Amino acid sequence: MIRQAPLTGVGGVPNEPAFSIGDWVRQFILNAPFAWRWNRVQNVFTVIQGTQDYIQPVSNLGFLEVGSIANGTNQWQLQVSNDLGQTIQQARPTTITPLTDDGTNVTFRLIPVPDQTYTVNVNYQGAAPNFVNLTDTWAPIPDYLYYLVESGFLAKTYEYINDEKFPQSMSLFVKQVVAANAGIADTQSNIYASEFINSAREQQAQLGNSASGRAGRGLFNG
Repeated sequence: MIRQAPLTGVGGVPNEPAFSIGDWVRQFILNAPFAWRWNRVQNVFTVIQGTQDYIQPVSNLGFLEVGSIANGTNQWQLQVSNDLGQTIQQARPTTITPLTDDGTNVTFRLIPVPDQTYTVNVNYQGAAPNFVNLTDTWAPIPDYLYYLVESGFLAKTYEYINDEKFPQSMSLFVKQVVAANAGIADTQSNIYASEFINSAREQQAQLGNSASGRAGRGLFNG
């Protein structure tokens, strides 16, 4: 319950909107631009001359962080791209992208096409799972960051009931996530937080206008 408004069984749907709110909070924490050491996964695979695309058994790709390529003697960093076209040019690959993802396998594409055998190493953030059962936990979010979960869930419930505390509570949640994360640069953190804070201020103004309107109507209807 939030201010006597039910969070489960609304519209006859079990556990809703509580599960959807929980999904949003976890997805926000685990999605880009935030990168967490406890949510990082490593994948290593071999690429060969003349083949550009490589299917790997990856079922929980959130987003690709970094990649590198080695030939047994030297190692080079790979740039990460959101999209790469096909090519026939062969050379040492410089860029990698997760081309397709069917939920079970991810196809990685390299450019240029490998000119010899290399070992590719990629680090990625795991995707956020969804709540299915009441026994589900908030994994992979560790217990010591539970205050983020609590703060985000409360903010979204305020939004759900159109409570005027929503903008301030959402701004606090975003600031807490940015402060807890060490995976993004200060500039990125400031930009990201500022965008959400400005959005929250706009929503606060809208809520204020609505409240003023309700009060005004009350004067005339009294």
